[in-house]
Amino acid sequence: MSKLFIASNNKHKIEEIKDILNRNDIDIDLVCPRDFNHVEEPEEDGKSFKENAYIKARYYHDLFNMPTIADDSGICIDYLNGLPGIHSARFLPDMDYDEKCDFIINLMKDIKNRNAQFVDCMCFIDKDNNVSYYEGINEGTIAYKKAGSEGFGYDPIFVIPEFNKTEAELGADYKDENSHRAKALKKWIIDAKDRL
Repeated sequence: MSKLFIASNNKHKIEEIKDILNRNDIDIDLVCPRDFNHVEEPEEDGKSFKENAYIKARYYHDLFNMPTIADDSGICIDYLNGLPGIHSARFLPDMDYDEKCDFIINLMKDIKNRNAQFVDCMCFIDKDNNVSYYEGINEGTIAYKKAGSEGFGYDPIFVIPEFNKTEAELGADYKDENSHRAKALKKWIIDAKDRL
């Protein structure tokens, strides 16, 4: 069976990628840094989602010498001029995600422009060292209060206007088909799944 290295130690992200691939009948042996007891991570000092995805993909591809996919993702809020963006995971570092969501809600309690995007950029480096990128974007708005328990990160405050529910309310069935990560990964499936 072909192997694909997932360049992440985020267990939620790894499970989500596994679920998306399973839903699309992609039978691949997924491995991640933890499988090799590797905890050191590269410094994500890029200026864009694309640059950070490449930094992670290149680091792990060269380290373990196998086809590698890495993604960098985040929430971009219009009112905050696109922040937290590429800093989403490191935004307000002394807070957990529950507290970060509360902070954003409180900050925006009187703001009318609540538009936001979830952005995901994936970088794939194949067995022949070819580099490809795949982007997925979900348009939404920032909720006035947290809702839902079936997501992680900023899912409880990211509303999908079509349903008027947060991604955390819509849960795995929605996310595995329609999230920013699902959109990017489906592009990879179409373009590159045979390059392992």
